[in-house]
Amino acid sequence: MDIIIKLNSQTVGKDKIARLFQYSCRALWATKIANHASPTNDSVQLLKHIESILSSFRKLLRFGKGFEVLYGAVASIELKHISQQLFIVLGKLSSGLFLLADHVVWLSRSGVSKSVNTTKWLNRSNRFWLISILMNLCRDLQELYRLFVYYSRSNIRNLQQALSVIYQENKPLLVDTVKNVCDVFIPLNGLGYVAVSNQTIGMLGAISSIMGLLPLLYPRLKF
Repeated sequence: MDIIIKLNSQTVGKDKIARLFQYSCRALWATKIANHASPTNDSVQLLKHIESILSSFRKLLRFGKGFEVLYGAVASIELKHISQQLFIVLGKLSSGLFLLADHVVWLSRSGVSKSVNTTKWLNRSNRFWLISILMNLCRDLQELYRLFVYYSRSNIRNLQQALSVIYQENKPLLVDTVKNVCDVFIPLNGLGYVAVSNQTIGMLGAISSIMGLLPLLYPRLKF
């Protein structure tokens, strides 16, 4: 119960919990359909409805955050260290633009702005989200490469031992990498670049949500 209260007291915690249940619902209704349940089945329709409610709730919860993320990204730029911060800054800028596009999608779907082309803005949202995830993955891979180079110069003799040391000493990096690898398939699927089943998307989204919750529960895992 203490964990639930701790997460629920933070906006980001509410978002991550809602995201976990949102993608879990998608995985469940897709599994039911894969097991020959009718798409019009009551339980399938209920799970889809819950997923839609949670998606709308998260969009409302994040409303306005796009401006905050963009401002924070611009304010954090230090020109003398820009080469070291490039992936971080580009990731934050893309994340901010993704959220702004997501705000427009929410305004359209909620009926506040009926003149908006929802499909076009949803594609823009997915593109900026994809760029943001790719920048974060580049940052993860850059750090993993740096660690491999470092450990290859030490007394570690083989790849298995190097991976074991990286796992033991760099768990925040591995948590972040798993999260981003799972996340990247969601906008790729949304944009039509890859074809992934709803069941797989649901499971990947649930796993990435758990990875996102871990640093909130255990700050030492924050990368």
